[in-house]
Amino acid sequence: MENRLNSDVERLRFCNLALEEECRQLRHALQESEERYRRITLAVTDYIFTVTVDQGRPVHTEHGAACVAVTGYTADEFSVDPQLWYWMVLEADRSMVLQQAGRILAGEDPGPIEHRIRKKDGEVRWVSNTPVLQFDQRGSLLSYNGLIRDITARKQVESERETLIAELQAALAKVKLLSGLLPICANCKNVREDTGYWTQIELYLHQHSNAEVSHGLCPDCAKKLYPEYYARSLAAKGDGAGEGCPEQ
Repeated sequence: MENRLNSDVERLRFCNLALEEECRQLRHALQESEERYRRITLAVTDYIFTVTVDQGRPVHTEHGAACVAVTGYTADEFSVDPQLWYWMVLEADRSMVLQQAGRILAGEDPGPIEHRIRKKDGEVRWVSNTPVLQFDQRGSLLSYNGLIRDITARKQVESERETLIAELQAALAKVKLLSGLLPICANCKNVREDTGYWTQIELYLHQHSNAEVSHGLCPDCAKKLYPEYYARSLAAKGDGAGEGCPEQ
């Protein structure tokens, strides 16, 4: 019984070490992701468009020449089709863009928004849209600039970071579950969980670690439970050591 208990404790120790190594690898991956995020923020692509306003209505929009790098469309193409920018916005994000434009024309500064656009070649990109409003001396809106910045790479890194953080938290939770005192019944070897219920140690290890449990019989149990089989096994081996009893 003592040998089996020691074996169970050793399995738990091994699982705990494996989970700690997994946490170390996830932390390293998260650090690399953060470094990528820093480099990306230093190499963003952006351009400016300007909207002229008359009595609360947009009357003319001019896109900077760098718009082609972000959208795939030239400034001339935007000039020919004033609605082109709106139709580029993904349908799920259009209400957000319209709400921002409405607040601007009402004289409010809504701050930046982040939304998706579909480029000329069909590729979907994330952009940040930051307005800068210009007023006359009476406080009437004359025009506003929109700073469009491609943030697709940043969004991808953020998504990766969220996934890594979730995996790290899950791994840390497993380490916590397999740390500290583990109440094991001295007779049946069931494990008492935090809920107060008793669970077979094989099931507990399967639920709280990546360990796979196999079954067999140690020599002491084989001798106690199957004495005739044990005696025949010793006679066949001819060594009397009591080791190497076949697994059941």
